[in-house]
Amino acid sequence: MDLNRNIKRYLVEKRNLVKVVVLTALFSLFFINVFEPYNSRDWLKDMSDMKYFLLSSLLVLIGMGIVAVSRVVMYYYCKKGRQTMPLWQYIAWVAGEIVVISFAFTLLEIVCFDDVRPFGKILRRSFDNTSLILLLPYSVLWLYLSWSDKDRRLKAIEEYRRTTGVSVVAPENLQEMINIHDQKGDLKLSVKASDLVYIKGADNYVTIHYMDGEKLGQSTIRVTLKTIEQQHGGGVLVRCNKSYVVNKGHIKLFEKARNGFVVRLDTPTPISIPISESYVKDVFELFG
Repeated sequence: MDLNRNIKRYLVEKRNLVKVVVLTALFSLFFINVFEPYNSRDWLKDMSDMKYFLLSSLLVLIGMGIVAVSRVVMYYYCKKGRQTMPLWQYIAWVAGEIVVISFAFTLLEIVCFDDVRPFGKILRRSFDNTSLILLLPYSVLWLYLSWSDKDRRLKAIEEYRRTTGVSVVAPENLQEMINIHDQKGDLKLSVKASDLVYIKGADNYVTIHYMDGEKLGQSTIRVTLKTIEQQHGGGVLVRCNKSYVVNKGHIKLFEKARNGFVVRLDTPTPISIPISESYVKDVFELFG
């Protein structure tokens, strides 16, 4: 497992973060009332079922309040910064949520219910239960969101084929496609990897240049070039300078120019793109 690869954008989209909080809250309420964790019935023997339900709702509210704050911070962190995050950081983030909630429940049990057990024992038990409460719905939701994202992409491709009459791709060849999403996460363009030539970025927009028969076609999408590089870098795309990403399969030659190197692309009309000094090593390493 490559812990440095970026997680999918659907995990940090606003609507999906809301789903995580709401569905995890419902599961937590069910879990607490059915399985009665934290030895809750041992120190609440005289409490009626209704009062126990209200108390469990309060516990869920506290826990989900922490999760909600965490996910809001995650959303704005990804929106204003990297757009997504490495897998190791996402795992550490979830672990942090579990630790914070475990501490909150441990302090609540000691202060409000006079639990006399050692702090470490209460914390360990709280950590185990909190992990179970959060990781089960998190795992199920991850699988669901993955399936939902693939289903949405397939429908978008089918809609494009239906409205344009162009057969974008056969289902068995989807792995050869490069899917470009806008800043909201909506699929805007699917292009065969071998047909994509280069991408030019300017501010918050990119222009995708691709082979359309014997000529170059183009499509402009509201998304940053940095986001494109994070999502598709390391494959066929390579960054040449702050404004251009090119398909290494369309690089015809390298040429030494006055101010450094340029790459010449095998387009109908030759296109030369300069390689900035900070990217020369990365580009050359791709070709040994």
